[in-house]
Amino acid sequence: MAAPAPRITLYTLAPSQNAIRAELVLLEKGLEFDRVEVDLFAGEHRQPPLSEITPRGQVPTLVYDGGSGEIVVYESMAIARFIDDLHPEPALMPPVTEPLRRAEALMRIEEFQAKLDVKNVFGSVLFGRQTREQLGERVDALCAELPRWNAYVEGRAFLAGDPFTLADIAVFPLLMHFEVLGYDYASKTPALAAYMDRCKQRPSVAASGWVDTFTDFARAREPEHVLA
Repeated sequence: MAAPAPRITLYTLAPSQNAIRAELVLLEKGLEFDRVEVDLFAGEHRQPPLSEITPRGQVPTLVYDGGSGEIVVYESMAIARFIDDLHPEPALMPPVTEPLRRAEALMRIEEFQAKLDVKNVFGSVLFGRQTREQLGERVDALCAELPRWNAYVEGRAFLAGDPFTLADIAVFPLLMHFEVLGYDYASKTPALAAYMDRCKQRPSVAASGWVDTFTDFARAREPEHVLA
């Protein structure tokens, strides 16, 4: 007899690049889940139920009950890894029998967190209204970083080869930040431009509706194109 399906609740915010990572993993796995929108701008993350679930009051937060009680997981990549471990099919990481591709996926995830995400200027532009002149070296550092990622996807479909992995779920939403800030992928990093098109066409990404939701949210705030 098959085990009963887990009860999953995802606390999220529709435009969030962090929250969409958790949603994409659930969609890739074909898992049913309840989606609870949390309006951070109205302070709902500081109110029950989320304030009682997680000490940080952040999205995404996942509540998972596989039959032995509720498990709360927050931080987007922690959620992604947790779900991939508990529901290994379809696989979102190369197997240990393919050590080169697995190493690449692991490196890209760690590298994204340590080298790329830390250079993100999206919040400073969209919410802090900082200009290109104010951001200065931060923009220069980001523009110098992106060609490295262009090289990672030259001649391949995704970051660890042909399969779509957790590395792509980590990196693709962040790359969208730079698109709405005016970065011209097509002329500056054409392999990344093609990579992003493939990610946008991924069934899980299309089903989420996140690309349009995020783009509309960002452009409505008319951010300066600091990366143009």
